[in-house]
Parts: sequence; C-alpha cells; structure tokens
Amino acid sequence: MKRPKLFRWLAWAMAWMVGACGNTSAPPPQPSPDEVDPSGQTVVFWYQHTRERETALQEMIAQFNQQNPYGIQVKGEYAGTYSHIYNKMLVGLQGGSLPQLVVAYQNQAQVYHSADGVMDLLPYMNSAKWGLSSEARADYIESFIEQDRMRGIQMAFPPNRSMEILFYNADWLRELGSDHPPKTWEEFARLCRQAKAQPFSKAANSQRSVGYLLDVDASRLASMVFSRGGDFIDPAQTAYNFNQPETRAALQELVELEKDGSVEVLTETNGDTKEFGSGQLLFAIGSSSGLPFYKKAVNSGAKFTWGVAAVPYEGEHPVVNVYGASVALCRTTPEQQLAAWLFLKWFTEPDQQARWVRASGYFPARRSTAAGLEAYFAENPNFQVAYGLLDYGKIEPTAPGYETVRRLIQNAMVDAMDGVQLDPLLNRLTKAANATLEPE
Repeated sequence: MKRPKLFRWLAWAMAWMVGACGNTSAPPPQPSPDEVDPSGQTVVFWYQHTRERETALQEMIAQFNQQNPYGIQVKGEYAGTYSHIYNKMLVGLQGGSLPQLVVAYQNQAQVYHSADGVMDLLPYMNSAKWGLSSEARADYIESFIEQDRMRGIQMAFPPNRSMEILFYNADWLRELGSDHPPKTWEEFARLCRQAKAQPFSKAANSQRSVGYLLDVDASRLASMVFSRGGDFIDPAQTAYNFNQPETRAALQELVELEKDGSVEVLTETNGDTKEFGSGQLLFAIGSSSGLPFYKKAVNSGAKFTWGVAAVPYEGEHPVVNVYGASVALCRTTPEQQLAAWLFLKWFTEPDQQARWVRASGYFPARRSTAAGLEAYFAENPNFQVAYGLLDYGKIEPTAPGYETVRRLIQNAMVDAMDGVQLDPLLNRLTKAANATLEPE
C-alpha cells in the first residue's frame, strides 16, 4: 500500500506568491453595475464537467446565447479537474489570461480574491437594474449562499450542491439479517464483517465480497469525523486540530476493518461504483451527484434493491458533509463582468435549475426548483431521500490554504492505513495544516 507522497507545500507556495503579487497595487475603481452596458460581450466559463453533464451544460449555454436580449455569447470550456483549474487560475493571476467565470471551491475563491482576481458579487446581486428581486433572493437556500460569503464579501455564487451519503445494497442487508442501513459506525463495522463472510446471493463473483472500499479522500474522512461530532478546524477558521477522539476513532476503525479484509482501499477510479453494481460491495460512501452512475451500475449489473441514507452517526441526528464548487466572477472588464453575472443569474433560475438537476444529479440552489422536479423525484426516490438530508448539512473548512490541507489529509490517511501510529501522525498533520494558516 505504499504510495508516493504529494509535494505538500507547492500549492500553498504558489497561492502565497499570487496573493503577495496581486496586492502590489489597488485594482481600478468599479462603476456601479447599473451604469454598465453588457451588450455584445463574450464570456468564457471554465468548468470541470464531463460526459452527460458537459453535454447538458453546453446545450444550456447555447440556449442562453440564442435567447438573451443583449447579444451576450458564453463560451464554455472544459479546463480540467478542480485541481487543474486551480493551478491554471494561479498561473493566470500572475499575468496569464483569466476567464470571466470559473468553477471554484470556497477556499480557492478566497485565494483568487486575495490576489484581486475575482469580484465581490454583492453589488451585482443587489443591483436595482440587474440584480435579484426580493422574491428571488428569498428563494435561494441561504446556507448555500453563506458558504461563499467570507468577511462580508460574496466571493462566488452557488449553482448547485452535493453531499456525502451512504449507498447500500438493501437485498444483501436483508440476507445479513438487517432491514435498515446502519445508523451507527459500530453497526456499519459489524455489517462490513458479515458481508466479508457472507457474499451476496446475486453477486457477479461470489469469490469476492467486501463491506466497503475506502476512497482515500479528505471529504470521506471529513464525513466520518463530522458524523461523530468532530471537526477539522475551529469555528473561526483559525486553527486546525486533527488529533482528537473523532478523527482517531474514524481512522482506527478503518485500519481494523482493513486488517480483517472487510474494508479495502480503493485503487481504481469509480471502482466502488462498479463493484457496488455487480453486488460485490455492500456499502459505498460518496457524493450524491454519483446517484445516476450508481443507478446505471445496478441496472446493468446485479439488478438488486438499493438505497441511500445519511452516513452512520453517533449523535441524536445525522450530520452530513454538504459541499460543492460555486462559480466565481473574475475581474476582467465591467462589461464582461456584468455579462457573466447575467448568465450566472439565468443559470440559477428555477427552470434552468430543474433542467440542471435532471442532467447532473446535483441539488438545486433554489427551493422553488422542487416544484418542477416531482416527476424526477418519483423516478429517482433515492435522490429525494438525499435531498431531505440537506437540513443536517455541515461544511468542510473554508480557509484559503485548505487546498493544500486536503492533500496533507490524504497523505495522512495513506500513512494510517499503512500502520503508522495515529497520535504522532495526527500531531504532524495538525502542525502541517496550521502552517498553511500562518506560514513561517
């Protein structure tokens, strides 16, 4: 299981350099959006979507280009994964070209803003001429909007969100003597061990039976820590602490389950989806946006009854890791910025939101979208179950250096599964993570 380490400080160093360089001179003053004419502008939008989502997005962009009355033309460009886009933005902020719109997580948007690379969206949202009506503003899920608001600045805008959920094979659970998904981590561990010992009757390969495949990812660990009542960082986002009971418990349980073969580390991209669909994997934990892919895998695989639930939890109610990249408005020209905002505003209107939900499997940013999703809910009851968990959401750190910290967490997870002693490992992780907040 030994794997090469990621270069831990590169992303922080680049982000620090961008921030330092970006603040050498004040940006030019901005006119009020009400004074700007967006007519005839071209907008470039960097996104990470592929396959069906990219097709749907490009179709929606074409619709906007054809129907908007200002002659605005949006050019959607696949710019790589989230990490690739982040690295491209860091290069662009040092003198390269920037798009008008870019997909960005909260910590990434803060880095861009510190370099004067993205705009505060509040003037656009509140514009008398181009902004959101009071009715529209009230329709957005406030917690989604607040995730992108830091230090009184709206650094990005949410087109959608996802959450970490538990996927389970209901038929296999019944064969194991359980009529419900695990509510606690103790129950989860017990069922993983039972699954290892008792393969699913419909499995494509009865010789391979696994309780859970661990994707070594910071969001997986965050879900396991949050649901135990822990956190990675203090409420003020000023200090990380990983050496806490909840983090140790999550990692220790994974280590023990791997030792007896009930849990394995995921080594193939989307391997958990594939093995779940073939009936060889009892549980998977991942993004709710994966629901269409799990449905397809089961329908083309072992064809069993399956469901989704909150990840196991230790308190009185579930705690689910809600996350998602938003869209930031890059600093270009006032005309291009306004044109970009008008597309973003259009994209988050209920009709477009309902279309995007059906194409992407993401949760919408506006409540009224649900009225246009009744048929979708009926066809996808697991999506409706996950949608009902949004009130239990908790988010990962929004500190600017979290991009680097995520990589540190992944390294620590690998070390833990390799048998490294947890207390010194988590102390080192805490120290390294805090160094991204106050670098020496």
